[in-house]
Amino acid sequence: MPGLREQLLAARPDDALVRWAVTDASTGDLSVDGAVLVDGNNVAWRGRASRPGERWATGLGDDPRAVAALVEAIAARHEIDGVTVPEAAFAALPPGLRSPDPGHWCYWTRPVGIDGLESGSAKRLLHDDSRIGPLLAHSASAHVFPGDERIIAWYGVERGPELVAVAARLQEASGAAHLVSVCTHPDARGEGLGRMVCAAGIAEATAEGAPMIVLEMYVANDAGRALYSGLGFTERGRYLSGLLDPRAD
Repeated sequence: MPGLREQLLAARPDDALVRWAVTDASTGDLSVDGAVLVDGNNVAWRGRASRPGERWATGLGDDPRAVAALVEAIAARHEIDGVTVPEAAFAALPPGLRSPDPGHWCYWTRPVGIDGLESGSAKRLLHDDSRIGPLLAHSASAHVFPGDERIIAWYGVERGPELVAVAARLQEASGAAHLVSVCTHPDARGEGLGRMVCAAGIAEATAEGAPMIVLEMYVANDAGRALYSGLGFTERGRYLSGLLDPRAD
């Protein structure tokens, strides 16, 4: 019997999110913990846990109505706290499974390699660098912070004693390097510093043998879109994720 992730890959072999982000586990983003439904190339499962104790239903596929039906079937069998689906499937969900305030995000991938990349003055930082947290306070999207055990490395650009740009690198269970918490101080934006810290992370991940570089960002982040496109990333899908309204029960 194939593992849960393998069942999803068999149904969606070209889905970047499944290949690089989904893992068999009871905790962790986009994990699978034992409930998988498949209808052609449409799939749904329970397991995404943004915070300890939460259970999410995630659905993927090319047919919005089929994805919504699979997510509804998961919710009928298992208690869930939130839902993630492709943006096209959100409207097809029944009202009780539509988050009142979903996050609209996209998934990007980039092949490893450093051709055309310059990390400039970016360098690897100490994990406990006290300047990282205050700098990330300027980001509306950072969700990984100092002390997170998943962090492989932090990268930064300094201006005198100040830290003016930062990014972190995680490693997915698939081996993919995941760039997160990319932030530049407001007074230093527009100078290419975000590109430098990302390039430093890509270079180290390439040297260490990562099979792919991935990241997530909010769809409305136009500056991020320009940055990541310029670094060679390709958007691979758009999704809506959100906690359910408990009053909808």
